[in-house]
Parts: sequence; C-alpha cells; structure tokens
Amino acid sequence: MTLHSMVRLTTMVTERCGGHITLLFSIWKEAHLARFQGSRGAGLNLADGVEATVEYISSNLPEVEAKLSSGSQLDTPAGPMMEGDIQIHVVGMDGSEMVDSKQIYIDLVEELRIVRLLKREDSYHIHVKLELPTSQGFGMSAAGLIAVARAFRMLTQKGSEEQYLRIAHRIERMHGSGLGDVLGISAKGVELRLEPGAPGSGGEVVSFTTSQPILVTWQPEESRHTSEYIDDVGWQRSISKAGEHSVSRLRLKDWTIERWSDLMLESRNFADASGLLEEQVRKKLLSIAQKEILLLDLQSRVNVRLCMLGVSLAILPRRLDSPLVQHELESMAKALRAIGLGVRETRIE
Repeated sequence: MTLHSMVRLTTMVTERCGGHITLLFSIWKEAHLARFQGSRGAGLNLADGVEATVEYISSNLPEVEAKLSSGSQLDTPAGPMMEGDIQIHVVGMDGSEMVDSKQIYIDLVEELRIVRLLKREDSYHIHVKLELPTSQGFGMSAAGLIAVARAFRMLTQKGSEEQYLRIAHRIERMHGSGLGDVLGISAKGVELRLEPGAPGSGGEVVSFTTSQPILVTWQPEESRHTSEYIDDVGWQRSISKAGEHSVSRLRLKDWTIERWSDLMLESRNFADASGLLEEQVRKKLLSIAQKEILLLDLQSRVNVRLCMLGVSLAILPRRLDSPLVQHELESMAKALRAIGLGVRETRIE
C-alpha cells in the first residue's frame, strides 16, 4: 500500500465525558462474558473528565488530485499516514503526552471495526485531553473511552449510544479497569448500581440529579490500579462483603435526593469495613485533609470521603440544600495545595 500525505476534507468532532467516583462497591467479575461483569455500588459523576477530538482523515486520492489541479490549498496532517492508520495522542492534565495510555483507544477502534461501526480502510486522528489524574479513582479510562466512542458515533452517525457504552465497558474489563464506571457514567448525577454489567446488558442503575460544587484531592506521588485489588482474593472478599451490606441497605428505599445522608453514612461504613481505610497511605491522606478543614472551621459544612480505589478524596457538601460556596472551596483548596496535595474544583453533574 502506498504511503502518502492525506487531505483533511475535514470531518472533526469533539466530545466530552465527565469522570466518575465510586464511594462503595462490591466485585462481580466471574461472569464469562465481560458485559456481565461489573459491580454493585454507589457513586457520583463529575463535570471534569476527558475531552476527545476525533478527526477523519480522507484517503480519497481522486479528490486530492482535483483539489491540487484547481490550485486549492491542502490541509495535510503533521506526518504521512497509510490507509486505515490511527494516530492517537493522549495528553495528561499537566499538558504532557502520556505515551503509555494509547492501548485502550487502539482496542476501542478495533472493537468498533469488528462490529462494523467503523471501516477498516478509514484513517483517524484521535486527541485525548485528561482533566484529572489517572489511577486515582476518578474514572479517567472509562471517561476517555466514552468520549472517544461518542465522537466516533457523531462522525459516522452509526449505532446507538448503548452499543458504544457496552464496548467501552468491555474494554475496561479487558484492561482490568473500573468495574462500574461506565454504568455509573451512563446514569449521570448520583447513582446507585443495583446490578453489575454493562448498560443494556444486565447492568441496572438508578440515579438522582444535583449540581454541586466540590473538591477532589489526591496524593500526587501515589496511585492505585483497580486490578491490584479486584484480582486479590483477600481484597475481593473484604470489599465485596462490605459493599453488599451497604448496597442492600441503600436499595431499601427509593433512590432520591433525600438519600444523600444515607450515602454519606454508607460510604464511611464501607471504607472502614472493607479495610481500605486501614491502608496507611489512605489513612494519612484522610487525616491530614480533615486536619486542614478543621483549622478552617469548615468541618460542619463538609463530608470527606475516599474515592475508590485511588489515594484520593472527595470533599462533599454535608447537605445538598446548603451547597459549598466559592470562598469555602478556595480556602480548602489553598490549604490542601500548601501541604503538597493535588486539588481540583469540579461539580457533581
């Protein structure tokens, strides 16, 4: 196949997908098919997450020649591409390229080609920009997959949202990533995952909506990959036991905005009962964050909860009818940054 520069006759789409925080969960990964694996649990969706741009690169040489013969200016990509090539650039929140984060997007494209939602001969440039750190419990892999998948759907006008979500969930499982992030993101707001699985393939979720400013904070030099816990028999047992107890209580009543205090109680219970709070690095992070909030005399205004499964915290309003205000958020963010923590203000959406 001839290598040549290609013209962008441009078809380009940018899509966003917010991140997701799991506050409690149980592990369901023994099903043979990935679409039935996942978790029961509860969590919340974030405004900040991933922005993805997908650009179709035309390889139609007759159109190229016609443009050249007419004297038109050609907009060519940075480098030559072969028919069917995929260029992927993943940029972290600090602006640096993440060269080891491309494989999930390569796998996404391959899955879309297998089910004929993309043509093998078509070439694309994919640019992914992360707004939160990876491996810190913010659902960045799921958000990235969904953002890119949605961009492809907008470009091609093929398939349903549910199809793309199922594929994103399957790739998450292939890579040992978040068990319930895709299902949680599909619901928006504050969600309760009643049954494990992909959206439309066994996964069952309910949610309520609220728009609340919050802070997320993390220990920059630490990270945890989900597989470190869900592939460990001891952690599976303790996490699932604690998660099932919490979910069984949360599902007793309708999942409405009045259940916020119940979620806050159960997320604290889960962190303790699962043993995750006993890991020294998490215990230290929670302790120093709570100390700074106490010094600001804001302890009555917030709940501080672990994000599963990172070394990270969500600083949440104690009551949804009394949102955190800007000066409170800024004071806490300044204090946490001063002690070396990563901090970002975002919203529940």
